[in-house]
Amino acid sequence: MNQSLAVLALLMTMQADTAAAGSIRFQCLYHFACSKFGDCGSADFTLEFVIDSTTKRAVLIGNNGLATVQAYEGANSVTFLEALASGAVQTTTIADDGSSVHSRHTIIGENISNSQFIGTCTVGQ
Repeated sequence: MNQSLAVLALLMTMQADTAAAGSIRFQCLYHFACSKFGDCGSADFTLEFVIDSTTKRAVLIGNNGLATVQAYEGANSVTFLEALASGAVQTTTIADDGSSVHSRHTIIGENISNSQFIGTCTVGQ
């Protein structure tokens, strides 16, 4: 299924109880990355998050498709937390000025594979 259609279907489901619900979309581009070995360099990595304004439910649209995430809104940023089946987590924090960091903590087999991406996000409806 087309990712845009999947997001639309999910948002329609999330909005079933709310007649006037809206959504906030964060489109993020990460241009710098570091691995657990300290190797750092340029990156070309994108993520997109959508939050239902009424229910506060959130989804991640990424290179692995669509995933439900938790959104934590604070005074100066929003953080998205994706809990993986392995028990590891991935987090993305977006500051009010659009700067962002995406941290991957992934288990591959019995080994941890972590990396961190630095970039910017734009906000839309």
